[in-house]
Amino acid sequence: MPKILIAGAGIAGSYLWRLLVRNGMNPADIQIVDPGSQTRCGIASCAFGITRQFFPLCHEVGLNPEKYILASPAIGYANKIKFDIKGYMFSFDKPAFIRDLLEGAVVTSSPSEMGIERIIDATGTARAYIGKYENDILFPCIQRKVEFPQPPELRQHSHYVGYSWIIPLEGNQAHVGIGSATYDTKTMQETVEGLTRGAKTICSCRGYIRGTGLILPLVQGNIWAVGEAGGIIEPISGAGIVPAIESAKLLLEHWHDPKGYEAALTKKYGWLRKTSELVKEWQDKGALNTRKLLGLWKECAELAGFNPGIFNIKPTA
Repeated sequence: MPKILIAGAGIAGSYLWRLLVRNGMNPADIQIVDPGSQTRCGIASCAFGITRQFFPLCHEVGLNPEKYILASPAIGYANKIKFDIKGYMFSFDKPAFIRDLLEGAVVTSSPSEMGIERIIDATGTARAYIGKYENDILFPCIQRKVEFPQPPELRQHSHYVGYSWIIPLEGNQAHVGIGSATYDTKTMQETVEGLTRGAKTICSCRGYIRGTGLILPLVQGNIWAVGEAGGIIEPISGAGIVPAIESAKLLLEHWHDPKGYEAALTKKYGWLRKTSELVKEWQDKGALNTRKLLGLWKECAELAGFNPGIFNIKPTA
């Protein structure tokens, strides 16, 4: 009889399942429920960008990270600023990574009627089990997977309370999308049209990115939130893959200590609420407070895998 229900087979839920099994839990005691996605790749939309922290986290569950890397750009552009990102930023095959995390697992579309001792809510923006959050902030985003005539460059373009992106994948392919707190759907679509001009569209999707920051409590009764369901995603950049994995690790480390789990995540990711406040201020005043953002440089740098003491950027010619 299953004792644990993991709701959601995305990054957080899948990584947690593999951690539990590798740490001795009987797979028969774990039920994984995920209704699936209507997207072509079968998972929730995501830009598929990661940082170098992915490599040791992959090794921790017995997987080879090199298997999933699609592109490793040496240079990236944020508006007119050129970044030297060699060895720091990557795009990866998220569907393949999730499939390998779930090797040996049985994923069902709905929970059984059997008694469950604990529910892990890994349902992302839905928060299907732990419940809606009254002050939640969700930013709509749209994305296309396209193929350009030439290999694309990694680019990010700032917009009014949001940004668009071009993330190189294998060959000439890329993910091109936009997330915005202020643009309407038509404006977002026009932005993506402009960025993909001359490219062949392979597929498209849309979804939401949580901009709320850490949501407490993370544990209510026998329901524990993990990953984006707990607001563990950086609101300005949308970076959530490494934080989702880290939250799964911390949940296992504090399996019998809900207060310890909340305290550990608050210590590591409580600062996400500060960047959420910056986004709100950005929306209200029409300008991002860069002084306050630089005050979070150490946290942002560590999230991106940079040495906080190195500011390795240079303007384009």
